Formats: sequence, structure tokens, C-alpha cells
Amino acid sequence: MPTRFRHKGSAYAAAGSLTTPFNEHIPTQASTNLADHGGYGVAHSDNFAHRNILRFDRAHTEVTGSQTHPEGPTYSTLVKSTVEGLNIMGMITADRVVANLVSTYVHGPDAEPAVNLIGSRFENLKIAGIPVKVCLNLDVLDKYRHHKHLKEAYKTDKSVRDLFGDDDLRKRHQTAPQEVKDFLDAPPAGKKGEEMPHDGGVSVLSIIRKLEPECNAFECFGHVIHLEGFGTIRLGEVRISKKTRELTMVQVRFGCPVQGHASFSFADDGGSMGP
Repeated sequence: MPTRFRHKGSAYAAAGSLTTPFNEHIPTQASTNLADHGGYGVAHSDNFAHRNILRFDRAHTEVTGSQTHPEGPTYSTLVKSTVEGLNIMGMITADRVVANLVSTYVHGPDAEPAVNLIGSRFENLKIAGIPVKVCLNLDVLDKYRHHKHLKEAYKTDKSVRDLFGDDDLRKRHQTAPQEVKDFLDAPPAGKKGEEMPHDGGVSVLSIIRKLEPECNAFECFGHVIHLEGFGTIRLGEVRISKKTRELTMVQVRFGCPVQGHASFSFADDGGSMGP
């Protein structure tokens, strides 16, 4: 059977489910998927609100896939998810949240998509009304755009090992709230020569290098924050495997009179050769 490149790309702006005080789904907003042969797709959602629990002014997702160099077997995919005017129970707000992934696949032996996350960002992020400076590690992630190169660099490059937690987080993790530990494993020892952490070939980390709240009203454990009376927040979480990178910019597990979960600005990208 002949093989061809099969694009992979999908995005949505917001989705979730509630269990208390309402048992219901939050309708997925601005969802779009790329056909495996490539092409173009776009979706919009404006002035969305769900029971005053969450709202945003505008959301836009876009997917594009094509053979970018007709003279050679090179394929490119773009996936973007943007949410503007985000407000989650008045506790998480941002002017703009963007997940942006661009991948390039050059056919050859043991080929993998090279995925860039540059352009992914938070603009004017506030948590509990407090401005938060977001320092990203996209320089490291985009330096090792192939999964195999990231795996090899983990053995020798401390900046790659720190993607899974630096020395400071390693010390503080044991005192973290259980709600944080539910989503954040203790950082590995970080010794040279060790294999990159993964579960079934999937490594979970974040595009966040450091979160710096304007004041010390809450503690950040890497990209995870627990606010008593609100819930647990995960920012810029990325799942990396051989064929794709999957980025979710905001995830919340509510832990207050409102129970449930929601996620915002999701995008995944990649692709592979197949029948």
C-alpha cells in the first residue's frame, strides 16, 4: 500500500465539565481540525459566557497544512488557538492567551516533525487580581524541536533537565499541597546520563520557566498553583512525543462551591508518514 504524509492538527479555545452545583458540560468553543491531507480550517467564538463562571470576549482557532517545498518531501503545519478577554470566576484574567505551534516534517529515515512553540504567550495575566510576570522557556524547547534531539539533550544539557523542575522546585515539592502533587511529579534527580522522564513515550512539562507574582499572596510550584477556595491552575502544559507536541495554555480544576474542570487555548501539531 502506498504511503503519504498525514497531517495532524487540532485546536479549541475552551472546553470543560462541571459537577457541582451544575452537572453539565461547558460546550467546546471555536473547535477546528485539520484533515490528514492538509488544507485550511478556522473557527470563531465571540462574547461567550457560561453561567458567569467563565467568559471571554473573542476566540479564534486556525489550522493549516501543506507541502511547502514541491521539489522535495517537506510538509508544514500551523495550529493556533487564541482567547481574548479571558475571565474565569474573576480569579484568572488575561487580555490574550495564545497557543501557537508550527511543525516541519522532512521525509527520510527515522523522520520526525520538528515543532516550534514560539509565539505562544500570556498577555497581562492576573491571578486573584495580582499581575503575574510569565517567564517562558521556549528558547530551550525550540532549540530541540525534534523529540529525539530533546531526549538526547536531556542526558547532557541542564537547561533541558530543568524543564522538568529545577533545584529550587525539587526542594519545595515535598511541602507542596496535595492538589499540586496531583498534577506535578517530583522533579527527577537531574543527573547527567539519565533518560528523559516519560509515560508511554509521552513527556509532560511546561513552557513556563518561572512565574513571578507582583506580591507573595500565593506560591507557584513551577507551572502549577493551588488557590484555596478556588482550585488548582496549570499554565502552559505541553505533552511531547515522537509525532506531536500538544499545548494547553490554561487548565483549571475547580475546588470551591463550583466543582469540575476547564481548559483554554489548546493546540496540537505534528504528523507522520502512513498508508
